[in-house]
Amino acid sequence: MHTENTARRPVWQKILGIAALAGMGGLSGYALAGLGRDLIGSWEDEVAMLMAVSLTAMAVVSAGVMATRPRDVPRGCGLLQVLVLLLAGVMFALPVFGATLLDPNLVFVIILGLLAVQTVANLMLWRAADEMLRRVMAETSAMAFWALQTALFVYAAAERLGLIDGLTAWGMTGILMGVYLAASIIATVRRGMT
Repeated sequence: MHTENTARRPVWQKILGIAALAGMGGLSGYALAGLGRDLIGSWEDEVAMLMAVSLTAMAVVSAGVMATRPRDVPRGCGLLQVLVLLLAGVMFALPVFGATLLDPNLVFVIILGLLAVQTVANLMLWRAADEMLRRVMAETSAMAFWALQTALFVYAAAERLGLIDGLTAWGMTGILMGVYLAASIIATVRRGMT
């Protein structure tokens, strides 16, 4: 993903690109929320849909980079990364919308199947990645783990003291993915891979 052209781009261009992507994601999320207003029942579902839209938008952007700048994509990683992002987006959207179309048991089986495919694709992505991309993945995981363990401890202590109410696992999963995406962006920008 890292090329000389990418490294030469000024910081303001990189920030502008990130802001444009964030704007696209915000507009997509707003439109999707409008379509699913009756189906989205809680803030946890809103976070899940934000993650679904963000992951799907990242997949589309990755596919665009792969099509227009194939030299910027690490060998063997392009299609796998798009697949991993798309599957993650679908898996976040299915619990919110799937039960309106199918039996919840079938939706859950579909999610488990998609998770199995995504897990294999993630392992293949790790094997195909170059050293730089592996470092970014490891750094992302480390940052996300540190932030989440700190937040979990503070939250657990406040909950145990009766200062706050409990969160659902669904809400925690949305928060976890949001923190992971933020860590991924930080790690990518730090390595000059934007």
